[in-house]
Amino acid sequence: MIAPGRGGRAAYPGAMTSPPSSHRERLERLLADHRDRRAQWLPQLPAELRALLPLDATPLAEGLAMLADEAGIGREVAAAQRERSHANPAVLHGRVFGRGAPLSQATALAAFAAGARVREPLIARVAEAIGGAELRGEVETLLAAAPVPPPEAFADGGAPQPPHPASALASLEAAFAAQERALLRCAERLDR
Repeated sequence: MIAPGRGGRAAYPGAMTSPPSSHRERLERLLADHRDRRAQWLPQLPAELRALLPLDATPLAEGLAMLADEAGIGREVAAAQRERSHANPAVLHGRVFGRGAPLSQATALAAFAAGARVREPLIARVAEAIGGAELRGEVETLLAAAPVPPPEAFADGGAPQPPHPASALASLEAAFAAQERALLRCAERLDR
């Protein structure tokens, strides 16, 4: 069987694969597909736009939604995610300055961090729905090992394009990786 992709095309030209047999395999495939697509489109963007996209939250958000649906709390998680994302720095920037206004790198990173902070308790909620307090505690420990940087780590003081602190970006990358590990742990538990 050819791995399905967009528009009925193979996700990996010439690749022969079978459908994922477990939740973990489905999640791993989702994450890998996003990485592959990002590797294709990111280099095509102008350098100034690439600088605003050091991370990709889409696979984490989609993985969270997939697991929440499997746990029977998809609507609850989606509603909470929408509600908690209204104060995202990029959203607020667009409301104040207009959707076409240039976004500073600090604001873009702050938006990634805000999204990660919104996902953390929702990942823990999904873990609880899947495996009770035990799995929730395990997931909270994974997430606490790589905390999302605080909002002030990305403050730019109004500068048009400040260099982002490398340590804040590294911490944010670690938080994204911890969220991925937490989602994979939840998927493993669903497979039991």
